[in-house]
Amino acid sequence: MVLLSTTAPAQTESAASGPNDQISRLIQEREQLVRQYEDANAQRNALLANKPSKKDLQEVIDALKGIIRKDTEIVQALKATELRRTADIVTRQRLAEQQATVAQTDQSSTRQRFYDLESQIQNLQLRERKREKQLREYQAAAQEAEDARLSRELLAAGLALLCIGLLVYVLRLRQRASGAPARRKAKR
Repeated sequence: MVLLSTTAPAQTESAASGPNDQISRLIQEREQLVRQYEDANAQRNALLANKPSKKDLQEVIDALKGIIRKDTEIVQALKATELRRTADIVTRQRLAEQQATVAQTDQSSTRQRFYDLESQIQNLQLRERKREKQLREYQAAAQEAEDARLSRELLAAGLALLCIGLLVYVLRLRQRASGAPARRKAKR
């Protein structure tokens, strides 16, 4: 689009200079015809008491007809130039409207894409919060399980120590009990 808009003025300027050159040429031709008219109108015949002859009058009429024809050509060239200028303005206006429509469409699609991306971001943030909450729940459950396992292990270790203590106590009692009859026999 930008390429079209940069080449259009160059084409318009070259097209505009052509009709202006043509109009200038037509105006110069008209000026020559006006000079011919003035020359023809200035001619006087001495034989006719300084009045123009029929031939002189015919030259004046022909010069005036040429001027009228040239004026018609100039008017037609001006109309054609104006039509080209109007067509160029309409073309530029349509191109500008088309570019504005494309810009509005681009803006709308960009805005829609922006809203879609914002929605995706919000969805991802919501998922992340859910995952973080779930992770915290899993970590709390893992910590509770670890605490329960640790308390069971401590209980088992405590019971094992108690059992060892009781075993040692039982063994000492047996030693005393087995050593006591030997002392009793010795005392007897």
